[in-house]
Amino acid sequence: MNKHVTRASQNREELLQAAAEMIKTHGIHVPLQLIINHAGVGRATFYRNFSDRKALVYALLADTIENLRPRVASFENHDDGLFQLIESHIQHLNYLSALKEYWKVLEIDDPVLKQLTTTHQSIIQPLIDRAIATQKCRPDLNFEDYRTIVSILASSFRGHTEQEQKRLATRALDLLFVGIQPSQDVIYG
Repeated sequence: MNKHVTRASQNREELLQAAAEMIKTHGIHVPLQLIINHAGVGRATFYRNFSDRKALVYALLADTIENLRPRVASFENHDDGLFQLIESHIQHLNYLSALKEYWKVLEIDDPVLKQLTTTHQSIIQPLIDRAIATQKCRPDLNFEDYRTIVSILASSFRGHTEQEQKRLATRALDLLFVGIQPSQDVIYG
């Protein structure tokens, strides 16, 4: 029995990982069969775990949000914890795949989506509050702004290799954190 439960949860994890990778590469409307093939499981295994694309996206969002908890916890005692979290997203770009296009398959008033968003905000908000309180960021920064930053990072998926995606994400962060204004220390051509 334990072996069956372990294999079933391993199948689910493989499907979620494959979905994150395939969505990252092909977008949210990737054919489900590509996800199934990439996970190396059968179609029946997919449907035992997820009734449809929407259920898969819910699971990806929930998984992404839960994976944030320990990372957020490691930064919560730092005044610049919000910035550290955002920088850490570069090493976890696959997790951003579900956050970048979920709105294409889920309605804004979807009760499951609302609950997931509330949970996500409850995890991130303390970092935002601390950054504001310690004047590490602008006082009007909010959770929607954080989600915009995540969307900007997700634009790095246009890179063809993981190395290129990380380079693009790093550049996006530099533009966000430092801005697009010229440095006083740099002389331009």
